[in-house]
Amino acid sequence: MNPQIIILCKKGLERGHAQLYENCAPYVYSHVKRYIKDVDFRKDMMQEVFAKVFINIKSFDPEKGNFNGWIKRITINECLQHVRKVRPLTVAKGIEDNFELVDDAPLPTDLKRKDIELILEKMPTGYKLVFMLAVMDGFSHKEIAEQLNIAEQTSRSQLTRAKKWTKQYLLSNIQKDLYGLL
Repeated sequence: MNPQIIILCKKGLERGHAQLYENCAPYVYSHVKRYIKDVDFRKDMMQEVFAKVFINIKSFDPEKGNFNGWIKRITINECLQHVRKVRPLTVAKGIEDNFELVDDAPLPTDLKRKDIELILEKMPTGYKLVFMLAVMDGFSHKEIAEQLNIAEQTSRSQLTRAKKWTKQYLLSNIQKDLYGLL
């Protein structure tokens, strides 16, 4: 991010806000899209995120971290607040007992972004949130636990279960494809 744009925003100048929005909107939207399913509500969430960014821009300190990390954290926090309001987090337990995993089964290594988005759409909410926060957004289990108000161990087990769920989902779709059912 151009430091001049941040300075303009800190001064409260509208052209700084416009430039910041123009530069950051695709990046912010890519994160909003992962957490918010409703396409219409994504626009509202974008407004919420940028309102929060503009209100808090004076607190941004480049010596404490880069701007993308700062805006990403605001985006994820806003999305998580919405998700918690709409659908409280429920911790899934014991789902791995409902299927048998074949550890040596080949899995596709050429997954495309669209494939990953489809998998995330189908994944149970508790798994999905922890998976996205840990794998895609790089949060530690301690940070995830604080964000979702769960124990660190719960975060670890949810991530493990999310990975197992993903593997099972992929394996079942490979089998369906082999039998012509997809």
